[in-house]
Amino acid sequence: MRTKVTIVVPAYNAERWLRDALSSAAAQTYEAHEIIVVDDGSEDHTGEIARSFGNKIIYIKQSNQGVSAARNTALRAATGDWIALLDSDDLFDPEKLEKQVAVIEANPELVVVYSAFQYLYSNGKTHQMPSFPAVQLWPGLRYRTPILPSTSMIRRSALEEVGGFSTEYHHGEDWELWFRLVRRYSAKAFQDVPENLTTYRHWENNVTRNFARTAAAALRLLDTVLLEDLSGIQRTIWKRKIESRIFYHVSLNYREVENERYWAYAIESFLKWPLWGAVVPADRYKAFAFMLYTKLRNFRLSRNYWWPERRCRESLTRQAVPSEVSVS
Repeated sequence: MRTKVTIVVPAYNAERWLRDALSSAAAQTYEAHEIIVVDDGSEDHTGEIARSFGNKIIYIKQSNQGVSAARNTALRAATGDWIALLDSDDLFDPEKLEKQVAVIEANPELVVVYSAFQYLYSNGKTHQMPSFPAVQLWPGLRYRTPILPSTSMIRRSALEEVGGFSTEYHHGEDWELWFRLVRRYSAKAFQDVPENLTTYRHWENNVTRNFARTAAAALRLLDTVLLEDLSGIQRTIWKRKIESRIFYHVSLNYREVENERYWAYAIESFLKWPLWGAVVPADRYKAFAFMLYTKLRNFRLSRNYWWPERRCRESLTRQAVPSEVSVS
């Protein structure tokens, strides 16, 4: 019997990219059973764009409740066997469903299939992200979430059994879902596909780039979900490992936007967990080494030698010059 796939697209003020996303969903070589767009209280032209696809999509409008609530609305309306998640600013490769359905039909015990993907930056450049090996999902999933939602297909019955998407978390809701599913069905029910089947837009206003909120959500998950089955020294060790990773990524993001707070978070990350091992990648230490080298270079080789003093001097100079004086 043909596997029925429902593509679920939550959309909030998504007029910029929604047409591209829906076009990629409608152009699949393996036709979706249905495409459900849940307009989560948009105030732009999201609804008009979705409805322009006519009977190719099912359009549902609701008050603004967040991405998890929108996905749950689609889940209640879905009649497919599998749910393929697609964020409104992402793109499916034309063969995404075909290749993932082939894996599903060859492995009937699976509940989640996901793939590699590529970042698409606003300047047109791309960066390939390999799929994380499913055999390493546990305990790796406790440390971080390696599955991009738009790469995934989830068995609808399994998603319903674990209660759908949690509306308690406005960031990190996908991490919390994968955690519940792997705890319920084990990592053996997950399968990665090495091919790049999804494009993720990495653009300036993308909500997932608000790293402060994302980090806060991760810390909340740490307190409520990720360690709930641990106690004693094991709990303490894992807590410090995860905190170290969270602070490390905050450091990288602050550094990317040239905010000097990155160094404090880098130090905090290292102090939380200075070691590496099965789930803590050694690449983190290459980044630390580069940060330290940059700091020391700026400290030793700056024009004024003491870079903090130089900044103070520049500040004092600006305050001393009257606004009406032109300084050449």
